[in-house]
Amino acid sequence: MAEFRSRLIGWMENILGLLYGGVVAAYLLWAWFRGAFQRPRARDVPPACLLDPNLGMHRFIKFQNLKLHYVEAGSPEGPLVLMIHGAPDFWFTWRKQIPNFANDFWVIALDLRGCGDSDTPSLRTKYSTSVIAEDIAHLIRILGRKDAHLLCAGTGGRIGWHMAYHYPELVSKMVLIHSPHPYVIRQHISSSWTNYLRIWYMFFLRLPILPEIAARANDSGLIDKIFTPLLKTKAVTEEEIEAYKFMFSRREDWIGPLHHLRQLNLSSVSEAQPKPGVITKPTLLVMGDSDPILPLDTAYKSAEYVERITIKPLPGTGYFGHVSHAASLNQVIGEFLREMPWRPLSPLEPSQPSLVGRVMGAGLAVMSNTYSRTTEALDMTRALHGGLYGMAQASLKVAESSLGLDDIY
Repeated sequence: MAEFRSRLIGWMENILGLLYGGVVAAYLLWAWFRGAFQRPRARDVPPACLLDPNLGMHRFIKFQNLKLHYVEAGSPEGPLVLMIHGAPDFWFTWRKQIPNFANDFWVIALDLRGCGDSDTPSLRTKYSTSVIAEDIAHLIRILGRKDAHLLCAGTGGRIGWHMAYHYPELVSKMVLIHSPHPYVIRQHISSSWTNYLRIWYMFFLRLPILPEIAARANDSGLIDKIFTPLLKTKAVTEEEIEAYKFMFSRREDWIGPLHHLRQLNLSSVSEAQPKPGVITKPTLLVMGDSDPILPLDTAYKSAEYVERITIKPLPGTGYFGHVSHAASLNQVIGEFLREMPWRPLSPLEPSQPSLVGRVMGAGLAVMSNTYSRTTEALDMTRALHGGLYGMAQASLKVAESSLGLDDIY
C-alpha cells in the first residue's frame, strides 16, 4: 500500500510539472506576441557594491576540474566560518554578515558550483546534495582546516544537514537560516495535497529550458519578485537588486541555480523508510514564523534529530532573515559561534548519541519555543494543533517567559 501511494504521488508530481509547464509556456507565448516582455538589458559593468573592499578579497580555487569562487575576509588565525548560500543566490547574500564576523573569524563566503563566478557543470546530476557536500569537504581540507562552522541559508541548509551526517568530523557548529531537517520537510509536504499545490513551481522547475526562459523574462523579473518585499522594508537597496540582475543577466547564469533546485528531494516519506539518526553538532536554527510553505512547526520537529539545538523564531517568512533582520541575527549567531564547544559531561560518555539523548530530543521536539508575550503564544498554539495539546503548549510558553528561559532544547 505504501509503495502504491509513493508511485501515485510520483505520477501526480510529473502531471503537475507538465500541467504548470504548459500553462507557463502558453502565457510566455501570449505575452511575447503582445510585446509585453522587456528585452533583457545588457549589463557589462558590475555595480559598485559587488566590488566593496569591506566585503573581502575575491579568490578562486580549483580541484577535480572544477573552479570555485569565494570571498575571504578576516584573519586565517581565527576559527573558520564557511558561508553557504541557497538558490537562486550567490556569495553576495552574506554582505551584512561578512564584515561583522571578520573581526573574530576567518570568513569564507562561497559561490556554490553553478552560481556566481564558480564553474557551471551542464548536467543536473552534478548538483546533487552529496556532490555539493563533497565540494565543501574538499574546500575545508584544502584551506588547511580540520573543521569549520557552517552558516547556511535557505536551500543551502540541505548541504549543512548532509555534512553533519556524512562529514561530522569537518563540522564544528551549524547555523541554518530557514532550513528545517530535509526529512521533516518531506514529511510536511506529503502530509496533504494542499502542501503539494503550494510548491507547484518546484515541479515546473524540473522541466528543461523553459524555467530558465521564464526566470529571465522581463529583465530577470524573478529577481524583482523575490526582492520587492525586502525593498519595501528597505532591507535591500536598488543597487543591491541591480547586483543580482548583473549576476543573473544571461540565460546561462540561471542553469546552475535551477539545477540546485531541481535536485531537491521532495518525494513522500515511506512508512518503511528508516528515520534519520541524531546529529551531535550544536545547531542554531533560525526560522520564520509566517511561512505558508514551511511553518515554524517544522523547526520544532527538526529538534528530534539534533542532540543540542537552539531555535530562533523570526517574524515573516524567514528565507532572507539574514538580510531583513541582519543586526539582531548577527548578534545571536555571533554569541552562538563564540560559545565554548559543547562536550559530554563525562569522558566515559559514548561519542554516539545515547538513548537518553534520543529520548530527550524527541520529547523536547514537541515543546514550543519561547515567546515573550502570551498573545504570541496563543497565536502559535492556533497555528499548531489546537485543543488540549495547544493549551498545554501555551502554558509551557507562559511558564518559560515568566522564568526567563532561553530558546535552547
